[in-house]
Amino acid sequence: MWKKSGLGLGMVVLSFMALGCGEMPGGAREETGPVTRTHAITGDIFASDVFNWRFYLNAHADLLQAGIVTEQGARNHWQSSGISECRRAHPLFHTRQYLDLYPDLKSALGGDCSAALQHYLNNGRSEGRVGVSVGAYDGRYTVKNDIIAVGGSNRVAGAVDSLYWGGREFISSWDHGRQLQMALSGNGWGECYNPTEAGGEYDGLNATSTSQLQGASASGNVYRTQSKAAFWLLPGQESGAGPCGGARNTTALSNYTLNKQVTVGYGGLSHVIEFLTLVTVPETLGSMVVEAPTGYLGGEFSAFYTFNPSTCQLAPLSAGPGEQGLPVVLSTPDGAAAMGAWSPDLPQSGLSGSGYGRFAFPDSGRPANATHKWNVVFRRGSTPPGSYNYRAYIAVGSLENVRVSLCQVVSLVH
Repeated sequence: MWKKSGLGLGMVVLSFMALGCGEMPGGAREETGPVTRTHAITGDIFASDVFNWRFYLNAHADLLQAGIVTEQGARNHWQSSGISECRRAHPLFHTRQYLDLYPDLKSALGGDCSAALQHYLNNGRSEGRVGVSVGAYDGRYTVKNDIIAVGGSNRVAGAVDSLYWGGREFISSWDHGRQLQMALSGNGWGECYNPTEAGGEYDGLNATSTSQLQGASASGNVYRTQSKAAFWLLPGQESGAGPCGGARNTTALSNYTLNKQVTVGYGGLSHVIEFLTLVTVPETLGSMVVEAPTGYLGGEFSAFYTFNPSTCQLAPLSAGPGEQGLPVVLSTPDGAAAMGAWSPDLPQSGLSGSGYGRFAFPDSGRPANATHKWNVVFRRGSTPPGSYNYRAYIAVGSLENVRVSLCQVVSLVH
């Protein structure tokens, strides 16, 4: 497992939707060659608006547990089993929800998800029918604007485990230390005292999290959550990174509460997401480091850049690891897809050389595990109990979209 190293938002009053039930996954196994079984469906079952291999693996922990870690393995499972099992394979299409959204289809097709997919490919798409509605369904939460969809799930206690733009899933959600999420550490102990939104290291590839999602609201283009964060390490567990030794926490679940509000398409800027964080600290800390947020992207985002808010220019950056005072942008080598983040509150006074980090974790044998990350990092000295706000703005699109959008949001916010 990989792990991250080490807001103007007032106290958010959340109007929570009832938490949905997580999907109950069926059995899974890796298949190495193309599958010939078609379920008698005519049309492209791998069309870009019904299937995305990274989302499919992110959404179904049992597939990762079974060793299905490649695009071909995901495609094979979808074709041989996933369709008939009514699994969701796309941020914006789900056969089961497609049936539930349209009573005429439910009446005609019942719960036959293969028939539902066939209908969408043959008729539903051209009729303007949609495959997913904004809101909560089957343990997932979806919000969007006209070009970007953002999703979270119960599996990772409401952390953002899907961000979709331009036919591409950006987020790696291999274990509970990935995602687009919040985390903090106290007293200089790094991961040895490290409340983490999505869960602990020991949650691994599990379909549930030790972190507790206390409420979630997904409406229109705004996603809000409140969670109680798990510590990254179990009591007594040794750290695999850094000099902190072993866990300083005495329980698996912390008393740290994390709130977030994610707005897709901030200030009329379609490519910009506002990410507001509220961290409620229950005790006095000698110091605190907050990632608000950190983003783990797929391994294809292997080109690193800095963005200069003063000049709106990009400059190449090494893969690090490291931290610097300029915002970080991660991109595919061809510039077709990229993501970067900026905060008007960074760099902090006296910390001009820090605030934005980046890390690379390649894995050529397991593409679903390969990941590259950026983070937006805030530091405090002595921290009394209380609530602390942080804000960041995330740009998504092509590399040029990201450059222009970051420039626009800097001007807008300032």
